[in-house]
Amino acid sequence: MKISDAFSVPIAEFSLESPADFWTELIDLLLAQEAQGEKFGKAGQHGNGLIFESHSDLFNQEDPLLRQIAAFCHVALASVIRHLSDHTDAEFEKLVFDYQAWYQITRTDGFQGFHNQPNGSWAGLFFIDPGDEAPERPGSGSVMLHDARVNASYFQDEGNTRLKYPAMQCAYKLDPTQGKLFIFPSFVQQETFAYFGKRPRIIIHFNCWIRTDTDIPRITQDRSRIALLNPVSPETDIDSKASADRPTTAVPENEDQ
Repeated sequence: MKISDAFSVPIAEFSLESPADFWTELIDLLLAQEAQGEKFGKAGQHGNGLIFESHSDLFNQEDPLLRQIAAFCHVALASVIRHLSDHTDAEFEKLVFDYQAWYQITRTDGFQGFHNQPNGSWAGLFFIDPGDEAPERPGSGSVMLHDARVNASYFQDEGNTRLKYPAMQCAYKLDPTQGKLFIFPSFVQQETFAYFGKRPRIIIHFNCWIRTDTDIPRITQDRSRIALLNPVSPETDIDSKASADRPTTAVPENEDQ
């Protein structure tokens, strides 16, 4: 018997290992930006209005901490594309990545409904501060990626409800650990359950479209977008593959651009 996984949805997982003071400084920076209001974003976003969402120019900011975050995300996504695509070495070296990136700060009871990221081919979600646990509410703040096969759950019985990974039909729950970055196709629907912790929860989001350096840029004047050259050479050996069992954790180098 031969079984093929014909409609795979890759979910890549990375971890940024940094000292505690790095995260403390980064969290303080983003909370200070939130306190300045509309200069950096807008409160009252999504769900019941308990989310602050920054402008989508985060990767354009010059702060060294944010430059390191941007570089980490950029190298991670480039390594995913390198692993999954059939670009030749010459083609791969010409890729240019256009980003929109922003952060969300969620207060108690905040949530975000069903949505995807239609402005690119890939999306990313990076946990900066996952917030507090709420033992009495085990689903607090869960971030779920939903099955992209729109008809997959139309009929359910014993023949398909007990399938094992990767054939299973269910949502995929992301691990809300500080420093975890998840990258997935932008068509995947996601949602965030109501967060019942007390400490503000901070997550960085981005979407990206990828072109060659000979293409005419889709956006030329919008400062919320940043174009970054490919940081991964064809010879670079980065352990960042989505395995057949579960996404592999990897730590890309923190290259600045």
